[in-house]
Amino acid sequence: MIDIHNHMLPAVDDGAKNDIVALSMLKEAVKQGVQHLVLTPHLYEADIIKSTADWKAKVGIGSQAIFAMVTEHQLPLEISIAAEVRYQDTLPIILDELEVLIGGKYLLLEFSFHSVPNNLERIIYDITRRGIIPIIAHPERIKPWQRDYLELEQFINLGCPLQIDIGSFLGTLGPNSQKMANFLFERDAVHLVGSDSHNLESRPLYAKPGYDWLTEHYGHEYADLLLKDNPARILKGESVNVYPADLTPPRSSWGVKLLNMFKS
Repeated sequence: MIDIHNHMLPAVDDGAKNDIVALSMLKEAVKQGVQHLVLTPHLYEADIIKSTADWKAKVGIGSQAIFAMVTEHQLPLEISIAAEVRYQDTLPIILDELEVLIGGKYLLLEFSFHSVPNNLERIIYDITRRGIIPIIAHPERIKPWQRDYLELEQFINLGCPLQIDIGSFLGTLGPNSQKMANFLFERDAVHLVGSDSHNLESRPLYAKPGYDWLTEHYGHEYADLLLKDNPARILKGESVNVYPADLTPPRSSWGVKLLNMFKS
């Protein structure tokens, strides 16, 4: 398996707080059958408010530590370094000065959990004009989109893969995230899943439980597509199939209940 979204790089963000925690997370990844980790530390505007140099230095130190752990402990892991980039006005600077892309082509892009810009189509256009394809990180956890699933259609229509957190469909990230994740699965609007792991306690890896859940509900081929095949294509900078999806919400439960009351 390939975990394309996690926070194992030590002492960079709110993920692994030190080398000891990072090593335990790496070992857990091996235990669960992950062969390749794409390390994606958060990159917020505050991280580069003065310049990109400090963030680059932190990532460099953390990366050296990770590669040393893999070598010293002979862990059967491939490691790639990228970032989970929060949308911000300084995005052009980030893309010019920092190595944040996966496979040299894909940007793991997240938005605020509580608000999203109005000009999303323009934002995506400006990114894709640079030859970069945004992967939309955990859209099922964004509150405005939980209220209006249809907002995500524009991303899909523009060819942006959607990445769902494994904890969402396993139910560890709240009922609203779980409900929306299941809806997106039903509408064939999920292109990748990732652990978004931050530690081994409150935000663990869940790669194997996630693969097993997908296999149980949708079969091995679909589990392989989301945790092996599509991530592998992205790592190579290859295209991922993003087909149009109908995200029209189902009839409201209240309306259904009212109709059933009249029928009875």
